[in-house]
Amino acid sequence: MSDTNFPRQVRLLTAGDFSRVFERADAKAQTSQLLILARRNDLGFARMGLVVAKKHAKRAVDRNQIKRIVRESFRHHQSELENFDCVVLSRGGAKNLDKLKLRHMVDQLWTRLGQKSNGNRSRSKQRKA
Repeated sequence: MSDTNFPRQVRLLTAGDFSRVFERADAKAQTSQLLILARRNDLGFARMGLVVAKKHAKRAVDRNQIKRIVRESFRHHQSELENFDCVVLSRGGAKNLDKLKLRHMVDQLWTRLGQKSNGNRSRSKQRKA
């Protein structure tokens, strides 16, 4: 799959997809502006859904900008995330960040999430041995 695309198959589209992640997240990464919840899937590739509430970003232009930046970052990091379903939730201060700071923050969260998932896998392999 190309890193520059964001096709339907890598999106969480249904309420069931989102609720599956909300019910039991295997990993999470967060700052005061963003929260990423992740749960393993059996598809062999990462998928992502976004929740940017009007409560946190009143203007549509602000919500759309946050979504664009998060989608772009996900496209560049999805190979690190392997087979996770991820939900990105905005928090109060997300709209106050400039584009570069927001992008850097999201990149760091994906990296942190990827490291957590690799760490969990190596621990589970050790337990089985």
